[in-house]
Amino acid sequence: MKNTLFSLLLVMIATLTSFNAVSETALNKTQQQQLNAITTLLQQNPDIIPGLHQSLTQYVAQQQGFKGILTANHDYLYSNPKHTQFGATEPKLTIVNFTDYNCPFCKRLDPVLHDMAKTYPDIKVVNIYVPLKEMDAPLSDMNSAAFALNVWQQARDKYFEVHQLLLTKPSAHDQRSFARIADKTGTRDQLKQHDATVEMVERNVSLFQQLGLRGTPAMIIGDGVLPGYLPAEKLAPLIESALDKH
Repeated sequence: MKNTLFSLLLVMIATLTSFNAVSETALNKTQQQQLNAITTLLQQNPDIIPGLHQSLTQYVAQQQGFKGILTANHDYLYSNPKHTQFGATEPKLTIVNFTDYNCPFCKRLDPVLHDMAKTYPDIKVVNIYVPLKEMDAPLSDMNSAAFALNVWQQARDKYFEVHQLLLTKPSAHDQRSFARIADKTGTRDQLKQHDATVEMVERNVSLFQQLGLRGTPAMIIGDGVLPGYLPAEKLAPLIESALDKH
């Protein structure tokens, strides 16, 4: 019972702090209710306070490390034209979206983000491609991330078509699916691997791991992470909250 309660408190506190990282304002009504519930639970179960304090201290340290990594890699993530991106050219808010063309929830999120960029013209979305489901092969081999980046950087007029075809394949990509898409879109030249693209994909994966992300999609809004797929009706209020800070 105590272990279950301890785990529940950690989840509640992590949720509370992750939302506050996006807003960085006074607690809203929901957050205040969560805080009150946590206080009550701790008063009723004081024996779990030492363990919870230790876990929270570790969590805060991890969050500080997260912010440090974001700061050190800010220009690479937020101001790098080599990443595929859409939305405002001078944004008030930039959403960094770690995504994988082999991830079904990433594919579902993509049109939601495009809709958000239309609804909120002051936001920009930057896609950071991490081919997690193709990691069994060396990153020096062609993969979906490298293919998309090559097209974006070398044949941008063909990128949207390639992007849509990469999204619509229901199963995992392989060399044959890349070849079919390249033949259909006239992007055979972009199937040639380049050292700069390999290094970029490697850095994307490294940052994904350093930031402690565990799966895709994962969106960074402000200093907070939104893991997993979110429908428009849940994502929109978080975007509005972040925009209100600017």
